Amino acid sequence: KQWYQRRVRGTGYAGMRRGFLSGGLSGSQKREKKPAKITELKANPQAKVDGLKLKEVQNKMDEANKFLSDNSNEWLSDDLLRNITSNDKINNKLSNPQFMAAFAEFQSNPEQAARKYGDNPEMKEFIQEFSGLMGNHFTQLADKQTR
Repeated sequence: KQWYQRRVRGTGYAGMRRGFLSGGLSGSQKREKKPAKITELKANPQAKVDGLKLKEVQNKMDEANKFLSDNSNEWLSDDLLRNITSNDKINNKLSNPQFMAAFAEFQSNPEQAARKYGDNPEMKEFIQEFSGLMGNHFTQLADKQTR
């Protein structure tokens, strides 16, 4: 009986010594730990913006802007000016210095201006009205050229 108690006390589980599974290696058998390689990743906020820009589209937009500025005498017609002056919503805003400053801001930095004036209902209405007027004007010019 004493022999059995000594044997049971000296074992951990299923006849194995205590610490066999959880004790690790003995002092002479311990391995040196190598420092872990840690790769640090940082987000690139510009990549998020640039990922949405297509080079071909940007090139075409630049070409269109150059064409519009070089050929303003062809599209900046009396019809356009007449349509602007006859539209009260647009004409009133164009005579307002605050709206003109906001309009200039949209031309120079559209993203910042959109954040700044995006919640302004008057500005939204003006942009929609002006964009519609300009869209109709350029559609009419294209129709005239195809005839």
